[in-house]
Amino acid sequence: MKILIIGAGRRGVRIGRHLAAEGSSITFLDKSISRCHAAEAKVDCLAVCGSGTDLEKLKEAGAADADTVIAVTDSDEVNIVSCGIIASEFPSVVNTIAAIRSSGYLGAEGLPPKILGITHIINPDQEGAHRILDTIHYGLYRDTLIFPGTDFMIFTVQEGQGAIRQGDAVMALRKRINENFVIAAIYRHGAVIIPTGETEIRQGDIAVVITDSDKAYSSLSGSSEREVYSEPDNLVILGATRITRFLLYAFSPKERKRVRLIEKDAAAAEEFASLFPEVTVLNASITDESIWEDEDLGASDLFISLTDNDELNIVTAGYARRIGTKKTIAQVKSNSNYSQFALSLGVDVALSITDVTVDSLIRYLRGDGISAMHTLFEGELEVYEYVIQDSFPFLGKALKHVHFRNRIVIAGVRRADGTSLVPDGEYVFTEGDSLILSIRHDESGYLKELFR
Repeated sequence: MKILIIGAGRRGVRIGRHLAAEGSSITFLDKSISRCHAAEAKVDCLAVCGSGTDLEKLKEAGAADADTVIAVTDSDEVNIVSCGIIASEFPSVVNTIAAIRSSGYLGAEGLPPKILGITHIINPDQEGAHRILDTIHYGLYRDTLIFPGTDFMIFTVQEGQGAIRQGDAVMALRKRINENFVIAAIYRHGAVIIPTGETEIRQGDIAVVITDSDKAYSSLSGSSEREVYSEPDNLVILGATRITRFLLYAFSPKERKRVRLIEKDAAAAEEFASLFPEVTVLNASITDESIWEDEDLGASDLFISLTDNDELNIVTAGYARRIGTKKTIAQVKSNSNYSQFALSLGVDVALSITDVTVDSLIRYLRGDGISAMHTLFEGELEVYEYVIQDSFPFLGKALKHVHFRNRIVIAGVRRADGTSLVPDGEYVFTEGDSLILSIRHDESGYLKELFR
């Protein structure tokens, strides 16, 4: 597949690296010479220096031969116009994907109309808001991801923590912990292993666990916090930003009544107070110590830092956790490497907008059957929720009769009636069921072939 990426910033490079590892031919187009050089150093690609709105530069970058064009510059206008030119001048391009942030183009609630021939719109702030909403509804746990609408969660446990012990074989661990769970992958020395029952846990391994059981989470992770989880009732949000706007629109009016929003800019505070009358909007600076005392922020159930400043988000969320806030979320917008730093300061959830954007884009490219997707370990492991279509090659067959050659792990099933189960060999693939499955990124071609 030939892919042209317009914009060689952090998102573009992350996407390019992910797709290049699948064998796609990647070309970048960016106005910055330094970003072009950096992209060529980080990704097996060609980089052309120029604007995505320049027809001659698009031709030079191979737009006429591209299967997919992805526009992820920092300018909505450039992304829209470049995709419009592509759709008009190069009709053989199958997919034109644009990152668009402004609600002026998408509508206040982010409804994605078709614009100038763009086949798919990604709004990073809207995707981030949905991730936060799912996290609030289904559980705020460190290093834990969920599949909305299911009971399944994904979490990682390092050898030596919880029940994960050096020398344990996967099969022996399953027998010892008599709960429903699957070891979907093991991360060892920078590489992802899809384990068999005989695979042993080694020193330093990180196990990726998928389960629908709170008891399995507690036993394997060594934490009991999930068993006592209830949705937060007293929420504090820092920053009247675009992602905050999408999040508040996603809340019900009843949920908005539980929210206090802190914003230092008077005009922005006034605008949000008008848009969301149920929300208590405070025009104040979070760096003013009196706001913490006057509003008793340490007594809140959840503190969410959503400013455009990564460092401020991390520091304030970490401080809120230290003075008593039960759970915290910090947006990481500019540097995904800050995520681990945030966790080390006690932040419960570090939301990387780059990671969320890449997950959304890759999910779209994987096809219509994929309803949810997460990547782990810098994209080396992909975990999907796939809805079984009538074209699925193993429809009607039992799992024990299907051999994926240690390339795919089927970790969970959500049936059409909403019930879920961790499948055994007797499970029969049924149209309409959703499969929770994991696969190494370098095997994604097999996945596309299997579920096309």
